[in-house]
Amino acid sequence: MSAPTPGPAELVALLAALDDADPSAFTSCPGWTAHHLAAHICGNYEEIERHVVGVADDRPVERTRTWEEREPPLRELDHAALLRRIEERAASTAAAVDHVLAEEPTAELAWTGRTVRVSGFPTHLRSEDALHRWDLTGDDDTGLGLLAQADLLVHAVHFVGRPLLRRGLDRGAAAEPFTARIRSDGPDDVVIEVSDGDVHLSIAPARGTPTIEGDAAARLLFVWGRKPSPFHRLRVVGDPRAASRAQDLLSGY
Repeated sequence: MSAPTPGPAELVALLAALDDADPSAFTSCPGWTAHHLAAHICGNYEEIERHVVGVADDRPVERTRTWEEREPPLRELDHAALLRRIEERAASTAAAVDHVLAEEPTAELAWTGRTVRVSGFPTHLRSEDALHRWDLTGDDDTGLGLLAQADLLVHAVHFVGRPLLRRGLDRGAAAEPFTARIRSDGPDDVVIEVSDGDVHLSIAPARGTPTIEGDAAARLLFVWGRKPSPFHRLRVVGDPRAASRAQDLLSGY
């Protein structure tokens, strides 16, 4: 693959990692190789662009295609061709988002069964790129810097929070009330509050004793249901049962 075109640091770093990797290399995602991961990333860009272009054309897309629908044809591509396609779709998706936001800064669309703002998608794609790079490379200095960005944490909580909790909710992990605070350096905690069988994920000023504490990148990985290495980057400070239940709830997707 040629040198990546200019773009968000997360995309540039992900493409470099995918270019270096053997397409058949394992990732942290069960059953996914580096090539599967590339198809997933490409499918994200293509599906988001499809929805955003629908808004621009006043023909909103009503249903988001599943991974199983959009990724198999992409997996059939040669790895180098797939990486070039990611670059192309990243550029065209960014252009489509810019076009819509120039016309209507508060534009919304239907996405995975909920309504979201178009303005959230650039950060969503940066988050996906940073996270899935980690799935391929594990912890390194580049990843630590990317995953420690405060706006990616805010995005995970407010834009992706409910989907990130869904697997835990489906397993009944919110059956009993509890509160957990996940703290890193900085003024705010990630707060999980469970009551009446429902859960609320938020960012709030740090207060009292945290339940779990660790570095900023490790905290974001925890919220996404990942396990940073070494594991002791996160530690239980408060109630061990609340810490365990928080981990059970935040199991990713």
